[in-house]
Amino acid sequence: MSHHSPEDRLRRLLSLVGECRRRRNETRDEATLCASICSALTETGGYPRACVGVPGPTGYALIAGSGAPRSVSWEEATASTTPTITLELYGEPYDFGVLYIAASDAGGFADDERAVLEHLADDLAETIASLRAAMAAQLMESQLRQLSRALESTSNGVMITSSTQLNHPIVYVNPAFERITGYSAAEVIGQSGRFLVRDDLNQKGLNEIRAALRSHREGHAVLRNYRKDGQLFWNALSIAPVRDEAGGITTHFVSIIEDVSERIAYEQQLEYHATHDALTGLANRSLLNDRIGQAIARARYEQKMVGVLLLDLDRFKLINDGFGHQPADNLLRTVASRLAHCVRETDTVARLGGDEFVIVVTDIEDADDVSIVGAKILRSLAQPLSVAEKEVFVSASIGIAMYPRDGDHGEALLRNADVAMYRVKEHGRNSYRFYTPEMSQMALDRLDMEGNLRRALERDELQVYYQPILSLQSGQMVGAEALLRWCHPRIGMIQPAEFIPLAEETGLIIPLGELVLRQVCQQIRAWQQAGLPAMHVAINISARQFRQEDLAGNVRRALDESGIDGSTLEFELTESMVMHDIENTLTTLRELKALGAALSLDDFGTGYSSLSYLKRFPIDTLKIDRSFVRDIDRDSDDAAIAHAVIAMAHSLGLKVVAEGVESETQLQLLRNYDCDFFQGYLFSRPVPPAEFTLLLQNGKQLPTTGSTP
Repeated sequence: MSHHSPEDRLRRLLSLVGECRRRRNETRDEATLCASICSALTETGGYPRACVGVPGPTGYALIAGSGAPRSVSWEEATASTTPTITLELYGEPYDFGVLYIAASDAGGFADDERAVLEHLADDLAETIASLRAAMAAQLMESQLRQLSRALESTSNGVMITSSTQLNHPIVYVNPAFERITGYSAAEVIGQSGRFLVRDDLNQKGLNEIRAALRSHREGHAVLRNYRKDGQLFWNALSIAPVRDEAGGITTHFVSIIEDVSERIAYEQQLEYHATHDALTGLANRSLLNDRIGQAIARARYEQKMVGVLLLDLDRFKLINDGFGHQPADNLLRTVASRLAHCVRETDTVARLGGDEFVIVVTDIEDADDVSIVGAKILRSLAQPLSVAEKEVFVSASIGIAMYPRDGDHGEALLRNADVAMYRVKEHGRNSYRFYTPEMSQMALDRLDMEGNLRRALERDELQVYYQPILSLQSGQMVGAEALLRWCHPRIGMIQPAEFIPLAEETGLIIPLGELVLRQVCQQIRAWQQAGLPAMHVAINISARQFRQEDLAGNVRRALDESGIDGSTLEFELTESMVMHDIENTLTTLRELKALGAALSLDDFGTGYSSLSYLKRFPIDTLKIDRSFVRDIDRDSDDAAIAHAVIAMAHSLGLKVVAEGVESETQLQLLRNYDCDFFQGYLFSRPVPPAEFTLLLQNGKQLPTTGSTP
């Protein structure tokens, strides 16, 4: 261009400037703008080649060009045989690249021409900067719109607070915040976010949030917050700092509010069920152990005492069996409520299971304080309870162990309280006792007795003895009562009173009863095979045996195995046994009668003695308790009772057996009262099978006259 006249060059430059301005104003795309300016330089400016390059990893990369072949490298595009000029495209704060222009001839570029081209390069750089800024603004606006939509639609509350102003006032809340808290945006903008906590400041999570705000870092905590209406909700709060473009100053904090009330409630429910009894709501064994541990630790520090009371309801099984599980469960709930009202809030009431409860009394100076609690519990339980619309009374046996006297940890205290509780049960129930070391030795003796009894079953140390039953009319033996004896290889003979209660308590009475039934059936079979007179044998049935689901089935199997008839057996039942759960009792009695067995009511007069129920039962015989027979010849009241029982039984069509007859005088009175049968030392003590067989073989009978046999 330099070979043209100055006027011609000026005219071209002015046209070029105008064309570039027009193209710059019409173009809104950076790549198109660069290509259009390059095209203007060649078409209007007359330059053979113009290119725009941007910095790349190994040099400049061609992004637009005119007058050069397409798809060439920057080096190929800028190869020229004429002088060239490379102008930097710089726009604050970015270096966009360079504008390369090749001169039209070897004369190169005149000064005024160079100045115009530099101006065009500056305009191009400025336009690129404007386009990029506009694009960035559009992108920001789009992002803000997306962010706004996200904030508006998210289920979590969003709260933005200023970190540069005092008290960090709220500058923005989203709709979810309004829904969760009940506060509108207008009500909270400008306030500190602390109002959500209200006066509930004793929260560990608040320290974490305060520390995060002071350190301008992220923070997370689960807090108790309160809605506008005062309702509590659990907030899983997350906060994060927002810094300025330079990243040096925290301008805001974004708080994400997540209502996790349902999750916390579910977790609390799980924790509650893990630590509380499902039936009564009391502490369970797990929580009890923890509470005892805490109580001991506090008592050790304060030099005080802890009382552990283990309570077991007396004869609860009778209620459970008689009324059913649901009414019994309702009774347990009532008992739990009464126990809770007998202690302070700082004490613990727990249910171990079944009808066993534990009370932990803390912060006590003297054991007498625990005595007061024990007495209060007994008085509370003495009040009548309603079970299945019937009024019942319950009592409890309570064992008490004290820290530090009786143990220094929960397991020892519970064990010793349990030992004390069993001492109460053995001495009449419905009371409380403190543990003493001697009780443990007694408990060990009981355990030793139980172990020996189990081994006795395995080693055939138990044998059935027989006490004859005689007819007062004929004086002949008509039957026998089967009585279990334990012949220990070292101790010798152990009487039933020493081991039968333990067998009842431990459940060993079931295998003991089966053993008696089998031995009796086999013995009757042996007597029959020996051609001895027919005998019926009375067998005592325990309460546990009687409540077996298939008692009649067990009897039937024993009869089948021995090959004898059911009419040779008589089952003796106690009044308290048959008076409980009347309908099931009737069913069981009828099943036994269907086998041919006779039924007798033992110890009559010592229990309910309800004649109205007695008429309903298929009873064959009444047995007058030995307590009435013992003084029948010396006590007019006992004589009158015996006489009345015999008359009443005969009026009901029942036979009568008198137990414990030891003198001729007693025998004669019973004969005068028309008693049917008797048994006692007057004729014979209980004897082993071999001796009883001899009595049968010898035909021994009661003398009609004369002295005591």
